[in-house]
Amino acid sequence: MNVDFVTTFLNHIVDFITANPAFAGLICFVVAMGEALFLIGLVFPSTVVLVGAGTLIGLGELHFLSIFLWTTAGAVTGDAFSYWFGYFYKDKVRGIWPLSRYPDWLQRGEDYFAKHGGKSIFIGRFVPGVKSVVPGIAGMADMSFGRFTFFNITSAFAWSALHLIPGVMAGSALFAIGEINTRLAIILGALLLVLLIAVALIRWLIMFILPIVGGSHQAIVNWLGRRPGHFSRWIARTYDPENPRSVGMLVSAFFLLVTLPGFIWFTGAVAPGMPMARADLAISNFFQIARTPIIDKVMVMITMMGDGSVTATVTLAVGIYLFARKAWRRATGFAIAMVSSSIFVVITKALIGRERPIELYSGADSFSFPSGHATINTVLIGVVAVLIAHERSRLTKTIIYSLAATFAILIAFSRVYLGAHWLSDVLAGLLFGSGTVFFFSFVFGHIHNEKVGRTALTIISISALAVASLWHISMNYTTASEAYQPRSKSVVIQKTNWRTQDWRLLPAKRISITGELEEPINLQWSGTPQELEHYLVQLGWHRAPEWSLPTATGYLKGETPAGDLPPVPHTNAGFLPALTMVYESDQDHRQVFWLWKTRFQLSDVNGTLSDLYIGGALDEETVRLFGEFSGLTSGEEIPIDLRMFMKLPNASEKLRWDGSSVIIAGP
Repeated sequence: MNVDFVTTFLNHIVDFITANPAFAGLICFVVAMGEALFLIGLVFPSTVVLVGAGTLIGLGELHFLSIFLWTTAGAVTGDAFSYWFGYFYKDKVRGIWPLSRYPDWLQRGEDYFAKHGGKSIFIGRFVPGVKSVVPGIAGMADMSFGRFTFFNITSAFAWSALHLIPGVMAGSALFAIGEINTRLAIILGALLLVLLIAVALIRWLIMFILPIVGGSHQAIVNWLGRRPGHFSRWIARTYDPENPRSVGMLVSAFFLLVTLPGFIWFTGAVAPGMPMARADLAISNFFQIARTPIIDKVMVMITMMGDGSVTATVTLAVGIYLFARKAWRRATGFAIAMVSSSIFVVITKALIGRERPIELYSGADSFSFPSGHATINTVLIGVVAVLIAHERSRLTKTIIYSLAATFAILIAFSRVYLGAHWLSDVLAGLLFGSGTVFFFSFVFGHIHNEKVGRTALTIISISALAVASLWHISMNYTTASEAYQPRSKSVVIQKTNWRTQDWRLLPAKRISITGELEEPINLQWSGTPQELEHYLVQLGWHRAPEWSLPTATGYLKGETPAGDLPPVPHTNAGFLPALTMVYESDQDHRQVFWLWKTRFQLSDVNGTLSDLYIGGALDEETVRLFGEFSGLTSGEEIPIDLRMFMKLPNASEKLRWDGSSVIIAGP
């Protein structure tokens, strides 16, 4: 299944819930029921949607009681269907695909039901891999419907609360932050979404994908076993489905072939002038504007947990333990993974020579690509997670790898937030680090005669990380905090020079958050947004409608005038619009104007500084979909009537080298 498609599909569901709160309960009912249905629930995703609904509750967009009751009812209904399915079909269920091909799915549920009895209905709802088969097994075993219903309803209440309440708490926190800092709320919301998707993907991979792969490669192994040559027969023996580690090794090999080409792509995508480089600048600007002192302190401490002194301490502790246990091959592999990754980062930084957003270090470390923090910590925590999760249950592996991924992502996020790296630096580091972990798992996954004390390794790793982090933070926090202070990159130019020649320094097109060059910049403005709004109102413009549930529902009505639809909030180089205005030509046509702050400041003859703004406009036309819905299309090639902007104070038209025009104006 295409991961991007699944992620996009789930995000569309959450977006639809946001725009259509009346349908939110029904959607949550269907999603909760789908995860509880017999077999279907094994691959039916619900966490993203339900946590997203909980977040909307916390943001004040939905009512908790209504959504909670709909979700609980869906969970109860799904389990009830599964129960009656098993009750009526009994042992015929075993012959139904995919159970006929993967009988271990049903066997795990039967073993769980035999062990826990009626309690398995309650407990099993929270255990991936068995929750969607246990109710059916209860029906197959002729469990009384009254007893089943008791466990079904009580577990559904607890399950719904477990999925909704974390989202409610996150939404409430984001709402509070959003009241103070909208950009920060967007950033933290994106971080929560990334962590949620990462955990969901790990869960799907371990609980569902691996069992499917485990039953589908026997033919390949048989073919290799019949081929001449020692290497083919070695592969057949190593990856025989009878070997429980073979599936994990095959998946490791697959992801190794995905992550390393991804890293190579980034090395070319970050060249100056490429869209990725422009996106890095826009995202970095967005982060720096959003920073707050409280979050700064948290991020500094998180990034210090990934500093070299901490990783070296943990590496040394783990290495000594592995060698002491005489796990020679795993210890050697761990040492090679850590040393080679460190050397690779230094060499690549020197070869690429990309400058950091801020000056931090000297030598090769002064360069930015790839992020050493993201790379080394991904390798360290990933390899340790592989060793700790070795031969454990699928649920335990899911928890271990989810925690490891969360730690690596938080380290990477802190680097971008603090301005120490561009986004592409940490993405490349995460890819290369993940590739190294997959390679380690591929090479050492089949070793079974080196016993590593997994509990002892867990205690040693966490203790070394905690002690080294606490010591490092207590001794060096002040220095680190000063090094990561937000730094202004404003460029001061003389106002007279701006009007004569320096207007050429400003971009000719808007730079989107993805780094793409979008619509032309039509105006450079030396006044304040409030002053520009005053003049535009006199010219027939009005402030654009704000995004809210009432205004967003305008898109669901076929007769909504163009001027009543809230425009998409375009960003420029990471800056949100300081002003958005609309000019209606008629009911179906309008022009939208966005004004953005720039990194330039103007200095007058007295040395007083003022911000310089740029603005762009688009022609938009409404599209009446099926006569019931309203949409908007924009033509970037349609020229904006610049004569309107020529009526602004002290306006003059300038011609760019590409033949386009820009108006410079201001009181």
